[in-house]
Amino acid sequence: MSSASTDFGQRLKNLLLFPSYEWKVISLEKASLAEDFKRFGLRLIFPGAISMFIGSFLFIRNEVDIDAYRFSYPLVQALFYLVFQTVFLILSAFFVNKLANRFSSVSDARQSGRLVLFSVAPLLLVFIIFNLHKMFFLSLIPGLYSYFLLYKGLPLLLKTPDNKRIAFVFLIFIVQAGIYWALALAFSLLSGYMFSIAK
Repeated sequence: MSSASTDFGQRLKNLLLFPSYEWKVISLEKASLAEDFKRFGLRLIFPGAISMFIGSFLFIRNEVDIDAYRFSYPLVQALFYLVFQTVFLILSAFFVNKLANRFSSVSDARQSGRLVLFSVAPLLLVFIIFNLHKMFFLSLIPGLYSYFLLYKGLPLLLKTPDNKRIAFVFLIFIVQAGIYWALALAFSLLSGYMFSIAK
């Protein structure tokens, strides 16, 4: 197993099981946001894209008999997922950074991006299951653990005071829900335009 794979696995395990410890480690690291995204974010987004391809392939096979859609539809859906999650992370980090001062926190684009990137790990994990079929919607519930990770990471990365953390996390949740809804609607409309499939 490569060092990069080991580092990724160790970081994921520590975030899920020992978040306070791992946030301290993360707060001391000097890696760029792009490096963190490549080493950590993409390793969680790609499996979700693969499961999206599989789920879309099964959907298209059962719903229509159009050979041209057999692989083009699943490929496009997988690509959409990659773009969706990347844009979601960028917009979330942008808003976290912009809102930081309102909660007596440090406004730091890099640290805001890292806070969002590492805290969404549970959400990206559960999407691997959910993307296979919408019947697995209950699998999204453990993804709410991401907001506990946010809560634990705020004082270390953005120096958020304890009395401001709950309100900040709640507002981040509202903002991210809005971002998710807007992106889901946009990609759904785009998909409907490209593929005339009744859903």
